Amino acid sequence: MFRPVKMKQLVITLLAQDVDVVIKFLGRNGRMQFSRTDALSVDTAGKERTPSAKTDGERPSYLTALERLRTAADFIGVAIPSEPFATTEPPSDSDIRLSFAMADETGKLEHDAYEAGLKRDRLENTISALSGFSGVDSPISELKDLSFLNLRVGKIELQKQEALKHNMGNRAVVIPMGENGGDILAVSSKKGRFALDAELSKQDFAPVPLPEDIADVPDDALRELYAELQETMTRLEDIDAEKKSFAAKHGDSIRVLYASCLMAKIMDEVKSRFAATSSAFQIKGWVEASEAKPLARELSRLTCGRAAVRAFDPHEVARVVAGEEKIPIALQHGRFAKTFQPLVLSYGAPLYGTIDPTPISAFFFALLFAIMFGDVGQGAVLFLLGLLFGSRRGAAKFPGMKAYAGPLKVIGPLSMITGLLYGGVFANETLLEKPTAAVTAFLADTAFGRALGIVETERILNLMPGKDNIGKIFMFFGFTVAIGIILNSIGLILFVMNNIAMRRYEKALFSRNGIAGICFFWYAVSIGIRAVLQKAAFTFTAVDTICLIVPVFFIVTGPLIWNLITAKRPLFPEGVFPFFMEGIVDILETLSGYISNTVSFLRVGAFAMSHTILSFIIFTMAEKVGHAMLGGLWQTVIFLAGNIIIILLEAMIVAIQVVRLQYYEFFSKFFTETGTEFKPFRFKKTA
Repeated sequence: MFRPVKMKQLVITLLAQDVDVVIKFLGRNGRMQFSRTDALSVDTAGKERTPSAKTDGERPSYLTALERLRTAADFIGVAIPSEPFATTEPPSDSDIRLSFAMADETGKLEHDAYEAGLKRDRLENTISALSGFSGVDSPISELKDLSFLNLRVGKIELQKQEALKHNMGNRAVVIPMGENGGDILAVSSKKGRFALDAELSKQDFAPVPLPEDIADVPDDALRELYAELQETMTRLEDIDAEKKSFAAKHGDSIRVLYASCLMAKIMDEVKSRFAATSSAFQIKGWVEASEAKPLARELSRLTCGRAAVRAFDPHEVARVVAGEEKIPIALQHGRFAKTFQPLVLSYGAPLYGTIDPTPISAFFFALLFAIMFGDVGQGAVLFLLGLLFGSRRGAAKFPGMKAYAGPLKVIGPLSMITGLLYGGVFANETLLEKPTAAVTAFLADTAFGRALGIVETERILNLMPGKDNIGKIFMFFGFTVAIGIILNSIGLILFVMNNIAMRRYEKALFSRNGIAGICFFWYAVSIGIRAVLQKAAFTFTAVDTICLIVPVFFIVTGPLIWNLITAKRPLFPEGVFPFFMEGIVDILETLSGYISNTVSFLRVGAFAMSHTILSFIIFTMAEKVGHAMLGGLWQTVIFLAGNIIIILLEAMIVAIQVVRLQYYEFFSKFFTETGTEFKPFRFKKTA
């Protein structure tokens, strides 16, 4: 539970004829993470090995099929898979031929659609250019050949047309054409054509040349062009219908063929990473130790005994011993701890052989969140959101929220429990008054209640500042600091245990996070506890001074002591002065670090109090408007808006604060180096 899963490295030697079968098995099985290899894949002549797939010229045919199928799928609107399916097989020759045939058919449709689209655009531009000449009886050829006029037809933005008219004055006539207002006809004398062209260029004029092949008068030409445009639009609709029909009929086949070619691509990429000759391959990879023997048996069965499998413990792997490769980390947890595993992995995976902090992190995340966000109703909403995001429908509708389903299902009920202690239900401060008073009245008559000083009250824990409960608030803040002391202590203990496991004894003994630092921290905490309990009678003794100075002495002189113990020379590798300067810095960092790391947990109590105060403000505002006109409506609006703000905004802020406490006050104690997460090779990653 607190240790990563034991790992072994498998070295599989097999014949080239079996490599595809083995890769398919490993990709579907998902139990091995391949090791990086520096060996070059070569044939018996020492040349680099080429892909084993059937090729189209120099290029593997499946790659050409993959690209053509992707283009075809995009054109007909078929969603292609991002990974092979569970039952996908590499493509056969007939699959490749079928892929090309389907791509050819969709390619013809795409070409027809492109040509029809070009024709449509040309016709629309021609109609736009001629629409301004509607009603003119002369043929177009005569208009173009006028010896005394210069005609320009095209498009220009509406706001720039006025500037064009103003700048040209009486040197040109600008006539809007068409229905969209952006088409114009500009007319000037032949003498003024240069000035007109210069001004049109300034105003970003886009010319549309008059058609060369139309000799009819504009009205006759427009009728013919509209008829041709209608035919072209009908053809485009027919092509669109053919696309939909083809997608409905062959869409699934295209997806299957694409997944098959994708699998072939992945398999060849994987094979290129293995050490190999023209007749044999060697596969190296990490597996969970418990899987090593079963996996070896299955590989032997798959290859009819032709595969040789050897298993090595991590300390037997040369690259691991040399520090060139990290052992991947596989974590195994129950449902509760696994829910919060991404929180740890987002900071970093623990090193192999060290303590896995996930269960501890999960417990304290849930506890700290519940303390800072206590409300029965709002906690219930978080729990219901967790159920929604974790359900099949919810995961489909809110795919990005599925990762939060588990934590919400944990922190929701815990927030409801602390909400019972604080006495809040959707920011309402009165609903729980009578039930709470009954509980406190019962406890007040018991030995337990008398020992804790419990009296009958409307809230078990009232966080609203006041003369009557100021003592309880201070006790509550002391409780949050105590949580910080416990979490810091656990972090220090993990640091010591991890360094002992990695045989880094100097750090485990003498560093500020090691045993010397623990002694200093715990004794400083004991002094604080004595000061609180003894109050005016507390005195700081000489023994206290000695017990604080001794750990600090070992922290400062730890490297020197270790060099003496191990007979390492020189005693001061960097010199005497740097040694003592580094010691002074260590003292300052030790003092400031432990103080800030402990005091930082006061924010837990502060956010719990701010949550209560914000709920009180919402409740009070709702009460105030209850007597106004439409008071019930305004009360409902305030309650809804206030609770939405608290649930969305404050819950997010509280979660950020908890993560910050975990990262900076807990993980930073022992996460001095991170490992690599175990990610076994698999074709279908979502399986």
